[in-house]
Amino acid sequence: MSETSINEIIIVAIDFGTTFSGYAYSYREEYLRDPLQIYSNRWDGQILPQAPTVLLFNSEKTESYFGFEKLTRKMTIKDAQGRKMPALEVFAAAIKHLKNHFMEQAKLRVKLQEHEVRWVITVPAIWSDDAKEFMVEAAKMAEIKEDKLSLAYEPEAAAIYCKHIRLAKLREPGKDATIQPFPPGLKFLVLDLGGGTVDISAHEVQEDGTLKALTEPSGGKWGGTLVDDGFLEIFEGLFGADIMTGLKRDIEQAESKRELDAEIEMKKRTIVGKSNAKANNVISIKLPFALREGTKSAQFESALESGTYELIQGKLLIDNSILLSAFENSVSKIVEHFNILLGKTELERLDAVVMAGGFSDSKVVQEAIKDVLKNYPKVDLIIPENSASAIVHGAVLYGFNPSVISTRKSKYSYGISTSAPFVEELHPLSHGVQRDGSNKCEDIFKVFVKKGEEVIPGQTTATHTFNPSPLTRENQTIEVYKSEEDVPPMLVTECQKVGLVCFTVPNGDFDATTVKVEMKFGGTQMTVSAVVNGPNGSKSVKAFFDWL
Repeated sequence: MSETSINEIIIVAIDFGTTFSGYAYSYREEYLRDPLQIYSNRWDGQILPQAPTVLLFNSEKTESYFGFEKLTRKMTIKDAQGRKMPALEVFAAAIKHLKNHFMEQAKLRVKLQEHEVRWVITVPAIWSDDAKEFMVEAAKMAEIKEDKLSLAYEPEAAAIYCKHIRLAKLREPGKDATIQPFPPGLKFLVLDLGGGTVDISAHEVQEDGTLKALTEPSGGKWGGTLVDDGFLEIFEGLFGADIMTGLKRDIEQAESKRELDAEIEMKKRTIVGKSNAKANNVISIKLPFALREGTKSAQFESALESGTYELIQGKLLIDNSILLSAFENSVSKIVEHFNILLGKTELERLDAVVMAGGFSDSKVVQEAIKDVLKNYPKVDLIIPENSASAIVHGAVLYGFNPSVISTRKSKYSYGISTSAPFVEELHPLSHGVQRDGSNKCEDIFKVFVKKGEEVIPGQTTATHTFNPSPLTRENQTIEVYKSEEDVPPMLVTECQKVGLVCFTVPNGDFDATTVKVEMKFGGTQMTVSAVVNGPNGSKSVKAFFDWL
């Protein structure tokens, strides 16, 4: 593994999650001595290193509070979906709170200047290009300079962390064994189970310690929030739609909603699957004030009469088996996709599955994954201690040494629209045009990188040379398309337009004849450059992606 080439003295990784957010950091000198000397943030008076992803603004939107900071009834709740404020401002404010909290804590230890810090923000690997650009813009609004910012894919970060640490095999009860950090040749799959998304990647450890991608990233919105929705459906059946709607929307009940969310989050880790010996146990849920008032309703009293539920001193007693229904939607989607992945040729000789992320603490999910792996007896299931911190700690390691990811697999096919000589047996007549005295087929999808193709960060490139239009020299663009199909389609009309490559041809006496555009694939963000070639030579011009 190559030594770090990062000049900043400290790396700070921010894990900005749907349910919880936090950060971790390490100093360069300590990283060089011991890469696992990583520190997590601590919030005053709290045990957990992560804070709820809850952002509150005052009515003038001039002040905001985040996570565990004091909430008042004068505040208006704003979540990361930006229902009442632009989403970009919401994300930027949340990132700025985490940034400022770190800077205040760090200054207690060392005299730290902002230019000495590199920030790494984790994002799901399944995010679209425009979503990643959105996060970059939010970070810039939070006063993080772009040249001091990196994005790290969440499952890759977990893979980097797990590659380093000593782990315990959990394949069979009573047969746990400690294993050494992952050796060269080991193939493993990472299930990053978060609040919003389930993000999956698979890697092979190379001789130099870097990680080679085995499959393109995959996953979906199947995380813990689907279970939260299942819990709320159960409560709606008990208390009625009106009470639950008021709990979610009424600012006067914000504290009750926060208490219920915290209770659900804790119980998600307590509930067990059907095959567990404790499957018939009773789960006690402490009701917040708003729902204690709801216990006086006729609907709730009717539910109590059924004998399925009990209410004792403000606590609702529910059978574990009933609450299991809240997991069905999430777990079924995870298991279905997991089975598909294990059937792929690239994963035939898989050695291990690693579960990371906060939702991986769920015993229900763990049991479901173990059930699948009964059909793969040679595959070890590994759940690291503090699995929720594996991602943010791995992001710190990635920040010091991005080259630890030696290859990735492209999630999509990317390309541009071009034209080609018309072939009657191949091209549809509807796309035929007459141009420059010959028959052409327009809207051809010129593929630069195919879905599933191995790409090397910073090295995999594609170039396109064309004649710029003199009428739009101030606003030259090339449309960029992508396709999810395993076999790329012939025409861009069957693809999704994702953005534009934008650049300007210089004015003056520089008469351009051709422009060569180069796109680099394989990084967490695609980059682009352009060179204008004319009679007076070549000149580089600024180019950028404008994602839709």
